[in-house]
Amino acid sequence: MHAVRALSASVIRGFREVRDRMPRELTVCAVLMIAGLNVASGQKVQPEIRLDVLGPRTPSIEPGVGVNVALGYYVRLGIAGGFNVRRGDAFTGNSWRGDVLARFTFDPFRQQRWALSVGGGLSFRRQTYLAAVADLEGPETHGFVAAIQAGVSGGPRGAVILRRAVRGRR
Repeated sequence: MHAVRALSASVIRGFREVRDRMPRELTVCAVLMIAGLNVASGQKVQPEIRLDVLGPRTPSIEPGVGVNVALGYYVRLGIAGGFNVRRGDAFTGNSWRGDVLARFTFDPFRQQRWALSVGGGLSFRRQTYLAAVADLEGPETHGFVAAIQAGVSGGPRGAVILRRAVRGRR
């Protein structure tokens, strides 16, 4: 039993060393390059505004903005950021949040009124968290699409999202 504990502690230390060596900026640059390649190839960027609620200790409500880019028919890459607007907060700490999420949509061509998508990625706050999310996207109305999102990333999270509709796809 002692050998199993020692091995698991060694594996966890190894993951932490790799995580600490890879700077966040490198990850963000790689994602932006992928998004740039899609924009250059004629893919449409889908902007969004969002209102996130993050937990668990002190729940925070964070308005934010983001963009989504199609990576093929079924996968959407989203980059979003938000800021916790509370009086007295500085521009540091847990006030800022950034997400890089890839979602698999089950209805990429709007064949149904409502569509589910699931995905995951990274959420950057004071620490970097793995994120898992599920989106339920509604019908297009006046050039916009509303969605709700639920998931986990260092605790429970939820969002109400308003995205610009893209003709013929989600």
